[in-house]
Amino acid sequence: MHSERKQRRLSLALVFGLAVLTLLAGLWLVRAPGEPVKDETWERIQRDGVMRVAMDASYPPFEFTDEEGNLVGFDIDLAHELARRFGVDDVEFVIISFDGLYDALRVKRVDLILSALPFDSRLTEDFTYSHSYFNAGQVLVVREEEEEISSVESLQHRRIGVEWGSMGDVEARQLLRRMEFELYQYPAPVEALGVLAEGEIDAVITDAISAYQFSRQDGGIQIVGPPVTDNPYVIATLLNSFILQERINEAILDLSASGFLDELRMRWF
Repeated sequence: MHSERKQRRLSLALVFGLAVLTLLAGLWLVRAPGEPVKDETWERIQRDGVMRVAMDASYPPFEFTDEEGNLVGFDIDLAHELARRFGVDDVEFVIISFDGLYDALRVKRVDLILSALPFDSRLTEDFTYSHSYFNAGQVLVVREEEEEISSVESLQHRRIGVEWGSMGDVEARQLLRRMEFELYQYPAPVEALGVLAEGEIDAVITDAISAYQFSRQDGGIQIVGPPVTDNPYVIATLLNSFILQERINEAILDLSASGFLDELRMRWF
């Protein structure tokens, strides 16, 4: 429970950073005074009552096929909630390989991409990104009973585990330039987290998804402090989908503030 309260505070804190992403993605609607906004994508969604979502259904727990052949996951639930808020009866999931997601959106085969999609500043001339609905960046993980380590600033003279060659490894080496601690490298995040849970090291820097999955399956750990790095998952739309962009952002802000996104994380991790 203590860990969940901390994570709720972190999730709410992330809301305040969403405006920065908005500016980077160029989401603000610019038009002449009095000029009506036209959004063919939004008009089609409202007319047909169907929201078409591009997705690579091979990334559990965000999107995958369960044993009964049903498409399930964090992003599936989020898509249905967005559709409900938009007054849409049906969500059509168009399953595409990850490399083909943007092409499907470009040719208007789909209305949006919702598929654990990282923000990519290189593509903002062609596509628009929503506010972040999940931060998959690196986090600091300690044992559940740990009270002295509250952030990376508390790692002096500690034993720190990372996955060899990962972003956590890179961040730890950066920290070593200004503080002293023992760095232990492991083949995979689950191994580092397992050693942490057994008390052989004091903390682990790893990606949030690995931390959440280990916490659900094995327990005994908690995430502390702000994210070490940010890796926002976002929803992509066409540049001229002005109204759809606005509606998605309004929904994400509300779903974050209301705790719905936290509930999804707890359900799927």
